[in-house]
Amino acid sequence: MGVHRRSIESYHELLDEGTINDKQLKVAVALNVIGPASNREIARHLGWDINRVTGRMTELRYKGYVEEHSSKYDSETNRLVTTWKCT
Repeated sequence: MGVHRRSIESYHELLDEGTINDKQLKVAVALNVIGPASNREIARHLGWDINRVTGRMTELRYKGYVEEHSSKYDSETNRLVTTWKCT
C-alpha cells in the first residue's frame, strides 16, 4: 500500500508546528505506509520495541490522529489485538 506524498507533508507540517513530536510522526507515517495495523506490526515495521509504539499510539489517539480500525488475532501473543488506522 502506497502513501500519498501530501499525507507525509501534512504530518511534517504538524511536526514543524509542534502539534506532534518526532516519535509520533514516525508512528503515524508507518501506519500510513503499512495501512491498518496493530501496535506489534507497527513496532516491527519501525524496528522498535512495542512499548515505544504503545505510548505514541495513545498520544496520537488522544490528539485525534488515529482511531481503532478492527480487532484481529495475534498468533505471537495468542490474543485479540486492536488494529489502528489514521483518521
